[in-house]
Amino acid sequence: MKSICIVALLLPIALGICCGRAAAQSGEISRLHTTVRGAGRSVVADTAYVDTLNRLARAYYGRNADSAFFYGRRSLDYAGQIGYRRGEAESWRMLGNTYESVGDYLHMLSSYQRSRDIAQQLGNTALIAKVDINMALFYRQEGEYDRAQHLMKEVQELNQRNGDSVQIAYVASSLSDLAYRQGLYDQALQYAWQALRVVEHIKDEKTAASDNVDIGKILAAKGDYSLALDHYLQSMAYYREAKDRLGLTSTNSMLAEVYLALKDYGKALTCAQESLQTALALGRNLETQGSARVLAKIYEAEGDYKNALRYFQVYKNYSDSLFNDQSHRELLSRAAQYDYEEQASKMRYEHALKDAGYERALRKDAVQIAITVCIIAVLILLAFILWRSRFVNRRMNRLLREKNEKIEEQKETLELQAVQLLLNNQQKDKLFSVVAHDLRAPLNSLKAVLDFLREKRLSEQEISGMMSELRRHVDSSSELVSNLLFWASSQLTGEVVNRVLLSVDELVLETLELFVRAAREKEVALKVEPSGLVGYADKDMMQVVMRNLLSNAIKFCLPGGMVTVTVKRKLTEIEISVLDTGIGMTREALDRIRRKESFTSYGTVKEKGTGLGILLCHQFAEANGGLFFVESEWGKGSRCYFTIPAPPSSSSISV
Repeated sequence: MKSICIVALLLPIALGICCGRAAAQSGEISRLHTTVRGAGRSVVADTAYVDTLNRLARAYYGRNADSAFFYGRRSLDYAGQIGYRRGEAESWRMLGNTYESVGDYLHMLSSYQRSRDIAQQLGNTALIAKVDINMALFYRQEGEYDRAQHLMKEVQELNQRNGDSVQIAYVASSLSDLAYRQGLYDQALQYAWQALRVVEHIKDEKTAASDNVDIGKILAAKGDYSLALDHYLQSMAYYREAKDRLGLTSTNSMLAEVYLALKDYGKALTCAQESLQTALALGRNLETQGSARVLAKIYEAEGDYKNALRYFQVYKNYSDSLFNDQSHRELLSRAAQYDYEEQASKMRYEHALKDAGYERALRKDAVQIAITVCIIAVLILLAFILWRSRFVNRRMNRLLREKNEKIEEQKETLELQAVQLLLNNQQKDKLFSVVAHDLRAPLNSLKAVLDFLREKRLSEQEISGMMSELRRHVDSSSELVSNLLFWASSQLTGEVVNRVLLSVDELVLETLELFVRAAREKEVALKVEPSGLVGYADKDMMQVVMRNLLSNAIKFCLPGGMVTVTVKRKLTEIEISVLDTGIGMTREALDRIRRKESFTSYGTVKEKGTGLGILLCHQFAEANGGLFFVESEWGKGSRCYFTIPAPPSSSSISV
């Protein structure tokens, strides 16, 4: 009767404030949407735009996971573009919260760790405290109370320095739950009331709803169901108007437990069914299991063993172990209890219709009951045997399927290797043909000049003219032989990569010195933009890549042109770019480069190349964990660039 009076008092209040809260919640989301649409592309470099997207992601948490993911990822993208590190940290934290809401704990922990790393780099203690609270809540959920307690102490120290009342409330709420899980209900209640008073003072309705649920849970554990019901209903009023489906499903399940304890089976059943429907819609296995368990208990209390069995089966299907012996025995017990109750009810009905003197009929019924019990026992035994047989067969089939899949994978791998080997041999045959042709011509020219010199058949003027042409041929052949030796070495040794910490500026300057004379003779300007960055790659391989890119850039530049080398950091990679103002490349040449095909080309003063250098650039960049790219347009120059890893971080990731 007391609980009914409380409901009667709370319902008018909840209905009275529902419209105002719902309007405020919808108005906040509408206002944020208006801000985002009004800003458009003009605010890509505005940190306020990123903050607005993060607030939208937070507003959709617990209401619509797809929208929360959309705005969280969008804010992360914009924050990365403008270098807004604090916005990136908050975006990762919002994504971690959303991953938690859908049960993807692996991505949740990864997102929280990224957020905390950035916050530590920035020295933002307030954001570090927020992430630590999220991590502590997860550890608490997994039963790792020591780790949760350790994080909470760190957060408590940070909050004392920051004076952040919101975080102080979060810490109190978390300490309350830790005490509750350890059975310290009075201590838990003290912390929960402390948290509720703080959030009510700052008018944080969402957190207040969560704190009311915590207080109700503690009161229910102490047996004070009426007061627990009061706090649950206050939370339900907020969750319904805010359309927070995650809050609704968990609170409904707890309400059902309280109504069950108060023996108000009708309300208990309504709350439990609503909780189950919402949990299934959200894909929340833990809440689905809990709701089904409560429904089974309600129907069992009402004597409806058929529905109790049905929902216990749902609970069993969502439990951690599908073949747990204890659960299986409980299921069989409920099945037998249902059959027995049905038979006993039938017997009582028939006995009421018959005269007390029909002893033979009663004995017959007793025999039937005994037979029924025996049949049930036999059926249970057969069911167990069939289940065991099915389990063994399923296991054997799975092993056979896995072996067949492995054999099929090995077959596909061998076929792929055979095709790749054939293509590699064809490419090598073609490459050797080109190299042989390109080496033969300058050697024949050199032989002819030496013959003329020996026979003294040329004048000094003719010799001077031929020497210039001959030098160009020899330079081209020298470059070809150098690339060929590096390529042959990589093929024979299997691309042994010796990664070291590498000063990118030193690598660029050392390589540029080799081409100063060639650039001066061709009147090509060389420009380098210092970066001070350090990469992590094989120095010899990177020298080969830089030498080929600079050689090609000068080769295809017109007199008076310019070659520019730039270096910049992109997240965990270093990008090295060589830009020239030369003649550029045709679309056909670009396609062949992207297909990693070698082909002969000529520079602006007839310098010859086989394309082997570009192949080495591809191969060596990828061997060091990077990529190689070419961008060009005919008549407008080319940009060749490649990436190498930045040095590995010295900080370890703790999960």
